[in-house]
Amino acid sequence: MTALEKYRKLEGPGLWSASEHDQRREVVVGFGEATLVISDSRSMAVLSHWSLPAVVRLNPGKRPALYSTEGDSAELLELDDDWLIDALKVVQGALSPPRSLMSRLRKPILASVGVLGILLAAIVVPRALQDHTASVVPMAKRVELGEQLRLDLVRSGAVACQSSYGMPALAILQRRLFQTPAQIVVMRSLPTELPRVQHVMGRIFIVDARLLEEAGSAEAFGGALLMAAQRSAEEDPLRPLLQHAGVIATFRLLTSAELPPSAMAGYAQAIFRKPLAVPDVDNLLERFARAGISTRPLADNPYPLDTALETIGPALRAGDPLRAETDGTALLSDGQWVSLLNICDG
Repeated sequence: MTALEKYRKLEGPGLWSASEHDQRREVVVGFGEATLVISDSRSMAVLSHWSLPAVVRLNPGKRPALYSTEGDSAELLELDDDWLIDALKVVQGALSPPRSLMSRLRKPILASVGVLGILLAAIVVPRALQDHTASVVPMAKRVELGEQLRLDLVRSGAVACQSSYGMPALAILQRRLFQTPAQIVVMRSLPTELPRVQHVMGRIFIVDARLLEEAGSAEAFGGALLMAAQRSAEEDPLRPLLQHAGVIATFRLLTSAELPPSAMAGYAQAIFRKPLAVPDVDNLLERFARAGISTRPLADNPYPLDTALETIGPALRAGDPLRAETDGTALLSDGQWVSLLNICDG
């Protein structure tokens, strides 16, 4: 704890927000008992306590430095003070658990085995290598990979939809559906015959704009998003990408935290042509219950909002968590839904 005692009185300015959608406010950042203390710059009222071992930097090597906490926290902290950034790095290093030793040794050990290790992974244990790599890639890297996939779709001709009224409505829907921050992107000209929702990576959901019109209601549209979220919970979306990238690229991601752009080429288009998996009905119903959403608008929709409904549609109707309620709470107001429908017109 020597490092923490050294910086206990160190304080510095920063910008903090309770979520990525809230306006950032000026704060004072200091060190407490194994915590990072965030206080209002005027009243000095404590706004948040972050466990120091759980603090993660979202943009290593870039300024200003952006931080959040492990566990999909919605809070964001921006620092531009050199002393505070360096102190945080030193303190976190001192508080790192013993497993960080293996993390530091992994790269030189793997580099020492060289070609032999790559050959072994390629011939004997490709699945194990992919599983292990997927288990250690942090959320910040997954968000980066998801953004690369979105940009790849744009380069291939897809167009992202934005409007001054539609984007706020989309943000309201996101907060209503998901307990952790997610990014919902509506796009036109996607490489898919039927409109669909596709979770690509890092809580980024790509939505075919045609699905909005076919949904007919925010509740049916929200149900399609929940089905996509359940798929990603049952099958890690990083694993198919690693299978597409190959063993050598997976090995590089594990040892250097970088996935070559060439290894990702064509994958974004491929996943939109891949058949959608059928999610587990019981887990899906629990997800609808947590969100307080009825399954009926989705299951009874005349359009195929999700191909899996052909298989599990009857079970979703029968297990509707709100079947006893005649009037459920609307996800969006009529005005907000209309704004979302017109998101590609702005």
